[in-house]
Amino acid sequence: MHTEVDRIRTKRAQHPWPKYLSSVTISGLRGWTGQEVRFEFPVTVLCGENGSGKSTVLKAAATAYVQIDSASKTFYQSTFFPDTAWESFSNAKLSYRYREGQAEREYTARKKIARWRFPKKRPQRYVIWQDISRTLPLDATVGYASIANRNAQEVSAKNLDTEIIKYYSSIMGRNYRSARFAASNIDEHRQVGIVDFQGNEYSQFHQGAGEDATLDILLLLQNIPDTSLLLIDEVEASFHPRSQRRLVHFLLWLARTKSIQIIMSTHSPYVMEELPPEARIFLERRPSTIDIVYGITPDFALNRMDDINRPELYIFTEDKESATVAASIIRSMSIDLARIAITPVGPANIVNAIGIAANNSRLPIRAIGVLDADQIAQNGCINLPGQEAPERQIIKDINKLAVVQLGNRLELNPESIRHAFNQTMSISDHHQWLESMARATGHTSDYLWETMCLDWSKHCITPQERNRFGRSIKQYLE
Repeated sequence: MHTEVDRIRTKRAQHPWPKYLSSVTISGLRGWTGQEVRFEFPVTVLCGENGSGKSTVLKAAATAYVQIDSASKTFYQSTFFPDTAWESFSNAKLSYRYREGQAEREYTARKKIARWRFPKKRPQRYVIWQDISRTLPLDATVGYASIANRNAQEVSAKNLDTEIIKYYSSIMGRNYRSARFAASNIDEHRQVGIVDFQGNEYSQFHQGAGEDATLDILLLLQNIPDTSLLLIDEVEASFHPRSQRRLVHFLLWLARTKSIQIIMSTHSPYVMEELPPEARIFLERRPSTIDIVYGITPDFALNRMDDINRPELYIFTEDKESATVAASIIRSMSIDLARIAITPVGPANIVNAIGIAANNSRLPIRAIGVLDADQIAQNGCINLPGQEAPERQIIKDINKLAVVQLGNRLELNPESIRHAFNQTMSISDHHQWLESMARATGHTSDYLWETMCLDWSKHCITPQERNRFGRSIKQYLE
């Protein structure tokens, strides 16, 4: 996570943002039924499938304020949520909670039938709204075709600041010497971006889409007033992964240095990974409502938006028996196993090696090693509950504490189970115990082992041991 995240957290603790939109509550619009969306970090990202409500939240946020700059237009609810020939709505409501200095305030805008109504006095703030149209190339933008003319003369120019050029170079991965926006004698009101790279100047007419879009937004944000609200729809558009990350770094820096608030939408895990959990909000549309999930991981979001499962945490165990034990404990802790992939990889030394690599961030995934209770765990690994190998531990514990429960599950009387246990535990090699129990009970070894693990997790582990193991897994997930 970028260092600016900690700097923002520190600054907020000492000097809260002078102007801050705390939440919007939406009802009667595009499937929203009164859900509140809270913005708990100055740079917040909304993610979810297309149609989940991300743009609705951004547009609702844009309408929270009267534009403080008289030269810029105020965004009204009717701007973004109009009645048309194909749809109309009534009984809509947008409620806003916001902070100005130390004061927390709120107000509501309503549309009962025909018109939106709101208090005469509303909070003021400089608001910038950037939708997906910002990525339109210059040569496809209305009014610019005539400027691409060999006879055009540059009559004025506005240079980008040195600090902004530095971030532009970082985002694009190229070392630009200068960047400016020039006006020509053909149309002084339409500016064209021009950059100098390795001594060669070229304009936005000959830039790539990402290069073009980045230059435009940096010009827009170079002089953004302090305490502004910036809203960006699909922030990752036109950017490759490295540029997405670096753009977020720039936005974090901008938010901190100017005390501005940024709310954006994305489908990109690279954007989400650069922001802390409190900055991530997932929207999921249900048949009759919209669910809001805070603090999601990027993998959680991808799993919800993709057909391919991407586990949030990989657990590596010594063998499939240990994997079943781990899964049973996790299930007993009410942790969603869909978020986890459990994979047997071999002896304890291999599990330890993988755990150490994951702990030192040398793996491209979030992972933890889980060792049998009779092994020594290195950094990045934890032990299963108990003191012995899983077969010994579970069979001995169930024989003492859960024979009746296991008998009920297997539809066998307790005496038959006890006899099978006694026969099994007389075998010197514990690796043969499971097959011995399977023969004695008439069940397959896989079914029997899973059943015993479930009963052991529920009836035999102490609460302290269960919580120790479960807390470790939850910490890695979070």
